[in-house]
Amino acid sequence: MTPRLALTAALLGAVLASPARADDGPGVPSTGSFEVRVGNYRPKIDAQAGLTGSPGPYQADFGSGRPTIFWAHGAKALPWHAAGTLELGLGVGYWSAKGHALFEVSGLPSSDRTTFSVVPTELTATWRLDLLWERLSIPLVPYARASLQRYNWWVTGASGATTKSGATNGYGYGGGLALVLDFLDPMLAREQQADSGVKHTMLTVDLQKTKIDDFGSSSGKSPTRSWDLSNTKTDLTFGLLFVF
Repeated sequence: MTPRLALTAALLGAVLASPARADDGPGVPSTGSFEVRVGNYRPKIDAQAGLTGSPGPYQADFGSGRPTIFWAHGAKALPWHAAGTLELGLGVGYWSAKGHALFEVSGLPSSDRTTFSVVPTELTATWRLDLLWERLSIPLVPYARASLQRYNWWVTGASGATTKSGATNGYGYGGGLALVLDFLDPMLAREQQADSGVKHTMLTVDLQKTKIDDFGSSSGKSPTRSWDLSNTKTDLTFGLLFVF
């Protein structure tokens, strides 16, 4: 594990360091959450200014697919619950695309394999309207999220050696809807809370738009200095959320 990933993991652990009390009742505010998400992602590299030709360099190397991206996200609830729950959190993900390197002269694919890997990290603020479940027993909980993001990336050749690497900063915004699974078996949900401190378990559907281009700076617009890793479409991810 690289020092950057180790630091991210340590910060994520610190967010979750304060466990919920096992005897918290339905009316007691949550203390935090942990979520895993999965979706599909394709960077916007080929749309950068200064790139010519069709297909673009990314599509020529890695095709037109949208490989799977994985996320883990932990958050700490703030002591303000007037109209729902406000959380500050940290997230880390992983994504990679595999393809064939191009011959420099002809531009045609070679037999050499190449891999483009991204480890995105995010600092988030999430507002969740969980009062719909807590007070009205409606098992659908909408939420909104904004984030500052840093995408750490590298390209490796057939030998596994890194041929290019960097990091691109940006932001994201969006929201989603969570289905509270407690209503399926309230007694089991109470037993789970007593045993593990998990107050609620939810399935999430999340929509997020990202702008990862160094905030529009010249380096983010130049393909020779940095790459635009904004999503080509609004990201749709599905997740499992544990609220403490």
